[in-house]
Amino acid sequence: MKQIDKKGNNLNEIISSFRREHKIKDWELQYEVLSQSSKGLFGLFGKKQATVRFNLLNTEERVKIFLEQLLTHLDIRYDKITTKTEQKTVYATIHNSSDAGFLIGKNGNMLEQLQYLVNRVFENVRDLERIYLDTEGYRLRQEEAFLRTFIPIINKVKTTGKPVTLEPMPAGERRIIHKYVESEKSLKTLTIGDGENRRIQIMPAAQVKSEAPKPRPEQTPQQRAEQSLKRHNAAHSTERPARKPLRPNRVKAPKP
Repeated sequence: MKQIDKKGNNLNEIISSFRREHKIKDWELQYEVLSQSSKGLFGLFGKKQATVRFNLLNTEERVKIFLEQLLTHLDIRYDKITTKTEQKTVYATIHNSSDAGFLIGKNGNMLEQLQYLVNRVFENVRDLERIYLDTEGYRLRQEEAFLRTFIPIINKVKTTGKPVTLEPMPAGERRIIHKYVESEKSLKTLTIGDGENRRIQIMPAAQVKSEAPKPRPEQTPQQRAEQSLKRHNAAHSTERPARKPLRPNRVKAPKP
């Protein structure tokens, strides 16, 4: 959280301006009025501006506050919510909820709906790809059950050194396999294909390095200038190909 102080003659204008500048929503607006404005004596002497201290929340804090207010609105009881960020993903966990069964829902449907809602709220946040919501270790148990099918395949790649391409699967399932293989330093994963045909290829890490394209040597400014001049001359060449010499017309001799 970052604190920012703003001054102005009108308290409402200070707050409105700050909200527009940082795209603050009602549920995340936090501020403290440090001093009120004063017109001073006859509007000339001792004039004083209002000062407001705003709390500018980071993404994790915003997700946590939104979830707290959402669960309160749904009358779901819990002890606390914790968040952590890994790369461009925020993981939010609801701890010790007495309404865990309702919160998870049948086959995790309720938890999926809440997760979808949270992702829609924060879909325009830069440097944030996805938010994962969990409670009582439900998603962890689901991931472990899902991985049981693929762990023998992963171990086979490790022992044989031969790459394996899995069947197409949704992004959430691919993420589980990517995350698991990351703990295996001898293996790497690649995503291949497009759209619904995107699939994971598991291979030895050494093979990925050997197949990686070698970077081109960086050119000097003089070399880049010479190549640019050559491309320009080729595109704007005024030379015409030499014409073939015309054959002289043969005159037939008159018949006697």
